[in-house]
Amino acid sequence: MSADVAVVTGGAGDIGRGVCRALTKVGATVVVLDTDVSQADGAARVMKCDVTDPAACASAVHEIVNDFGGIATLVNMAQASRGWTPLLETTDEDMRSAFDSGPTATLRMMQLCHPYIKARGGGAIVNFASAAGTQGIPGMGAYAAAKEAIRGITKVAALEWGPDNIRVNVICPFASSDAAQRFADGRWPESVLETIPLRRHGDPETDIGATIVFLAGPGTFITGRTLHVDGGSGTWR
Repeated sequence: MSADVAVVTGGAGDIGRGVCRALTKVGATVVVLDTDVSQADGAARVMKCDVTDPAACASAVHEIVNDFGGIATLVNMAQASRGWTPLLETTDEDMRSAFDSGPTATLRMMQLCHPYIKARGGGAIVNFASAAGTQGIPGMGAYAAAKEAIRGITKVAALEWGPDNIRVNVICPFASSDAAQRFADGRWPESVLETIPLRRHGDPETDIGATIVFLAGPGTFITGRTLHVDGGSGTWR
């Protein structure tokens, strides 16, 4: 891809840093939006932004466009999770937190960036979902619901924004990260790796980031799809 602007929400996390490095290496100008900017890497600019705050999101996008001239790619990775909670113990607040930081924030950023991606003749949006939703993982009901909502929004956007030459896709990653280890509930990596045909976890940069680079590339004829970047563990889904 060319030297275009890529906005990455949640880009300061373990997987996010790898995605940013991959995009930077192919010439993208990467701007990270995150609540914790101390760990960001591989970005031209890091902006502290809570994606659940509409005003903060609008201000960030305005600043990005004003300073860099436009937006070509949006990667939505930001998502809060309250950890393992059985459905019978899942509260309204658990659901609000998951949806406010996930599908609601994802749609908000898509709406804000759409006119600028369209104005440059098109581009790409890549949203993050999870096997927690496509497979179903006990104890992750609120998170799973939020991630499946993101997949639904993605499909609708792909259909509505296709005429604007905007490709909108989802990836469900499996990669080495602090969050993945927490989700493994202390059983990482043995019990998880044995479910993966390739017998390894994904690398945030060379596996997950490379997929983002591919989907953001101008010649990619893919939209409205979910890609399981998980070493084969999602082949049955």
